[in-house]
Amino acid sequence: MNENMDDINEENISSDIVKSNDTTSENEEKIVSDENTKTDLDHQELVKLTKEAIDNLIESDPFLCGLPLNVTIEEIKAQIAVAQGQAIVLFLNRGELPKFAIVVPTHKTTVLDLKRAIKRHTNLCFKRDNIKKKISWKHVWKKYNLCFNNTQLSNNKKNLKSYGITNKAELYYVKKYREKNRFRSMRNA
Repeated sequence: MNENMDDINEENISSDIVKSNDTTSENEEKIVSDENTKTDLDHQELVKLTKEAIDNLIESDPFLCGLPLNVTIEEIKAQIAVAQGQAIVLFLNRGELPKFAIVVPTHKTTVLDLKRAIKRHTNLCFKRDNIKKKISWKHVWKKYNLCFNNTQLSNNKKNLKSYGITNKAELYYVKKYREKNRFRSMRNA
């Protein structure tokens, strides 16, 4: 009889241990799940706080204050390069549209490099404004030249310094016209 009681007690103890282990597993899973949710919320809060801190830094820094709040790393590096004298700012007059400020390096920058910078800047502005428009740059450069002081920047391989372009120079588009198998350009008014 004692043996039967011992067997019953052992079975009860084993089942209690198994139930305890099951409960512990469920509690651990719940805790892990709660921690994952807490981590996700903490990550979202951290991203928000980081963005706010970057925005505050940009607004308070005299060199970066002109940049938009959703600034890219490329724009920050370009602004720092301008402050250190390693890059220049060129303004692109687009007629009725607002002027673009394009940042390009001072050394060995070609007309082609400038055209690529204009393309990057335009695409970034479209992205910021949620504009889903695509521009055919091949068509733009086929129909228009860039111009500085009535001098067309027609040679893509030529350095900007050879045209006399310096910091804060203003560029504009000039439409190409065809005249008996030759191109002639006139400034867009």
